[in-house]
Amino acid sequence: GQLITFTREIVDMLKTLPGCKLAFYKFIPRYHHHFGKQCRVADYGYTKLKDLLESLPHVIQIIGEGAKTFITLAHKAQVRRFTNDLLKMLKNQPEKQFLLSSFSLVFEKTFFKPLSIYDYGVCHLTDILTDIPENTIFTEDVNEATKSDTMISVFRRDQTQEEVMRTRGFAKEVVELLRHSPDLSICFNKFIPAYHQHFGRQCRVGSYGMTKLIELFEAIPDTVEIREDGEERMVQLTKDKMIWVVGEQVECVVKTSRARCVALVELEEEYQKMFGHLMPLGRMGVGRVEEAVELLQSWVRVVNGKEGKMVVTVDRGFIRTMASNVRRLLVEQDEGHMDLGDFIEKMATRFGSHIEVEMLTRDLSYLVEVKGDKVFLTALQLCARDIEVVLGDLGKLPVAELESQYEAKFGREMPLEPLGFDSVSEMLIAMNDTLSVRGRGIRKIVSVNKSATPSLLSPSRPSSILLPPLG
Repeated sequence: GQLITFTREIVDMLKTLPGCKLAFYKFIPRYHHHFGKQCRVADYGYTKLKDLLESLPHVIQIIGEGAKTFITLAHKAQVRRFTNDLLKMLKNQPEKQFLLSSFSLVFEKTFFKPLSIYDYGVCHLTDILTDIPENTIFTEDVNEATKSDTMISVFRRDQTQEEVMRTRGFAKEVVELLRHSPDLSICFNKFIPAYHQHFGRQCRVGSYGMTKLIELFEAIPDTVEIREDGEERMVQLTKDKMIWVVGEQVECVVKTSRARCVALVELEEEYQKMFGHLMPLGRMGVGRVEEAVELLQSWVRVVNGKEGKMVVTVDRGFIRTMASNVRRLLVEQDEGHMDLGDFIEKMATRFGSHIEVEMLTRDLSYLVEVKGDKVFLTALQLCARDIEVVLGDLGKLPVAELESQYEAKFGREMPLEPLGFDSVSEMLIAMNDTLSVRGRGIRKIVSVNKSATPSLLSPSRPSSILLPPLG
């Protein structure tokens, strides 16, 4: 134990010196000055300093003779040190990658000092890059404008299909765990024991194709984010997921009240009674309960009652009917989109429905996208429409034949990869509002869902919540 501590101290001390080099005769006074304590060689079982240092060849290298004897870090130690510094630099970048040509700039921004490659015991950057252990970084030659360059990024092993599916399941588990925590967050160091206590099993990051818990969280960026809180790291739900959770919680508060409505002024108190903590207004970016309810309009609304403003639940049946009519109208358009003005007019004349843009973007975001003055079916819905065409009048087909029949019908491959899916079965699960799958194995049959109405899982069903993107 003592020798390990001494080894770390030497590395820390030499790192502060130019070229990580120190004259042998200056070691004892330098150690005393740096750590404020004497270096007692006998404490480590040696009588001479040189013998002690030579017992650490994986860390220390002694070069020269006589008065010109120097102590420096061994190459292995320098490679380890450089690798750790490089990983810090990469993890500070938004995409966890940067160009080799910008190495000095990124180094200075990360460590607040200019790069001196000689401090790592080499003359050229490429000399030490080639010694970095395998499966640590990934390098790729790229062409930038008129010159070639090298992109350096954090190494990531591709997940297997099974690991991808497990990661998606883990994302749902994280939401389930954090929804019970005040502020919808938890200390990073407490996550593993909390997971074990809640689910009754260990969280093994290797099962997801990862080596560290932080990597697993980074694979589900739509679900959680890591924030620094002083010296602690906190795991917290993203704002979208947090609004989703609080929306369901507030809806539960309103539904379980005697009158199935709650006075706005009493909502926070009723919420605290049910869940044991206040609504996380600060995390939602609002200061008042009324502002929070505005964000939760897929679950609850504020209406004016006899006794003032009341919070009531949203009529899901109305949203489902509206979604069905919106899809029916857009599916009939060759390109799957319409001018917004024509769309609103057709909804009124054909279905007697007055629809607002706010409802499209708030409640039907899984179904349509509004861009400028046009409304579009999402890419997933367009693909579902194409599959309905493939199924034809019979309305059903073996899943095993679907991909080839699709290609024969449209002369192009089914867009699995662009939509973020690895298999036909996986994509069909995401289309369960319009298509249903029955049977097992090679006997699986896909058919048009006769009562095709949007899923009852939620008032709005963005696919990113049910199916976190690959990654």
